[in-house]
Amino acid sequence: MIVPSRNPLIMMLDIFRAPMSCFSALYQRGMWGWIIYIILILSPFAFWGSYFDIVDFEWLKSNMTQQLAIVAPDQIDLLDKDTLMASEILGDIFNRTIVIALLAFWFLLATKPSQYNFGYWKWLGASSVILFPAVLGDFASYVSLLVNHGQVMSYAADLNSLNGLLKLPMTSEWSAFASSLPLLLPWYIVLSYSAIGAWTEFNKTQALKIAVLPWVSFYLFWGLSIALF
Repeated sequence: MIVPSRNPLIMMLDIFRAPMSCFSALYQRGMWGWIIYIILILSPFAFWGSYFDIVDFEWLKSNMTQQLAIVAPDQIDLLDKDTLMASEILGDIFNRTIVIALLAFWFLLATKPSQYNFGYWKWLGASSVILFPAVLGDFASYVSLLVNHGQVMSYAADLNSLNGLLKLPMTSEWSAFASSLPLLLPWYIVLSYSAIGAWTEFNKTQALKIAVLPWVSFYLFWGLSIALF
């Protein structure tokens, strides 16, 4: 028998140790999903605020100027600390919100054949939980920043993305792809699988297909587009 998480704090812990308990609690108390979402959009403020406090901005600006001169010369005049920090924070918030919204829409459509039908807002809460490990990624990025004494370019500072490891420059045609591809993707898929398993009667194969398909389709199409065109 699955025991639902007792409160929002326990639910956050259960995201990592007992996902089924987490989603059982969210099934009963959908508003708890908003707490998760708020933490997700506040976390970038903490990380990027720390990043621009620690990084040698003149070093960062010099390196970015050289690359922007090749890929986007018109953006060189925008290289000031406040503008870059706002851009990174708003970018993270926008990207996370869009991913959550699209995932919720996908789950709404993909689970239509189920005898247990949930509305869009219910799946929105589940999608917020699925992306919650990104908060750990923000913390890991902060630790990496300290270990490297701030000598990390902004496009390679986020360890939530593959580019946090590859550190491809902005001049690389694969830079945007690597910056978008989450290193925590397997974790997101596991949590998606758990949500579908907790809320529907679908078998394991069906649940896995629904959990994997949107991610694989999107990044496969994007990667092939870069490779071919």
